[in-house]
Amino acid sequence: MKYIANYKSSLLLLLCIGIGGLVGIIFPESSVITYPVGSIYLNFLYVLVTPLIFFSVITAIISTKTVEKAKHILFLSMVTFLLFSLAASLIALLLGISLPSMVASDSNAIINTLPQINEKVDFTEKIIRMLSVKNLPELFQSENMIPLLLFSALAAASIRKLGNKAKLLKELFSVITDLLYTMISTLMKFAPIGFGCYFSYSIGQTGAAILKNYAKIFLLFLLFSILFYFIFYSIVIYFSGGVAKVKLFWRFNTIPSLTAVATASSSACIPANLTACDQLGIDRDVSSTIIPLGANIHKDGATGASVLKILLILELCNIDYMNFSTLVLVILTAILSGIVMGTVPGGGVSAAILMISIFNLPNEMMSIIILLSTVFDIPATLLNSVGNIPSAMIVDRMIFRKRNSTVL
Repeated sequence: MKYIANYKSSLLLLLCIGIGGLVGIIFPESSVITYPVGSIYLNFLYVLVTPLIFFSVITAIISTKTVEKAKHILFLSMVTFLLFSLAASLIALLLGISLPSMVASDSNAIINTLPQINEKVDFTEKIIRMLSVKNLPELFQSENMIPLLLFSALAAASIRKLGNKAKLLKELFSVITDLLYTMISTLMKFAPIGFGCYFSYSIGQTGAAILKNYAKIFLLFLLFSILFYFIFYSIVIYFSGGVAKVKLFWRFNTIPSLTAVATASSSACIPANLTACDQLGIDRDVSSTIIPLGANIHKDGATGASVLKILLILELCNIDYMNFSTLVLVILTAILSGIVMGTVPGGGVSAAILMISIFNLPNEMMSIIILLSTVFDIPATLLNSVGNIPSAMIVDRMIFRKRNSTVL
């Protein structure tokens, strides 16, 4: 009974997600109801997430006592993200090479299931859109998270330069950040209904594709996801804090994981990840920097998925990839694709364009890559989102080496 009381919210969320998945598979036509309910809930969440990122990043930077600490956190974050992504690409590549039969597929069977893409997108224009927007209101749209982060960092640096002149502004930003945290905490009480409905819709849309033409490659990616999620994260946390930290991580990781599975959206997981970081005793300056930043540029799942997608595409195009130069290019492309990937569900067009341009692939392959991105979306988002928590734990450990571990 005590266990149920401690994990009541997690169990309720898991139950609703499970029921939603069954409803989506058995009654796909239920999307008439589940899609609007789930979408409305996510829309409310997105409305709060974008200002939360803006104010929390600024508050984290301006409240940091020294500029050196802020720079230190940012530098360690980028190094940690890069190492995690490199590990994801190497593990996925090793699995793909070790199990070639899982990568090989019937090209005719796949091509017949492709969605049609008629719009030609300039890759250079995609990069511009990824890093900037033309108008201020566009900055607070959920698909423009990276420009928002850059703008927030610029605003925070400018506020710090103002010094005491911005004292009232600092207090205002701090209060607004606390207000947004409280609003999201209230909204998360309705997560079982909202996430359950959206997961029902998602699984109803992708279930047929998974069960038919993409089963083998999906199972291979699922194997990669399980290994990375349970083994890799546990190992890196062990070396950063020992067995006690590993136990703490798996104790407070339930809701962030379920949120990722239910929403297939990294940005929607930011509130749950920040809460988990607070429960793990991670310094707020660290978590407020790493979690929003990682939601955009740190994607272990997308990186691993990109490796397997590239191998499949090269196999379909009869391109030999078993040589050092091509394998290195696969890894670099996968890491870049992880950065390019959007934070909203199903966002993979930019990554597909990147893969096609680097390997000079036929345009028909774009549809395969995008469809595979949809199939991989749920387990990929689990790694994309949850991976930011071990990253925050590692950075927190490196910055506060002498701080004693505490259980909250």
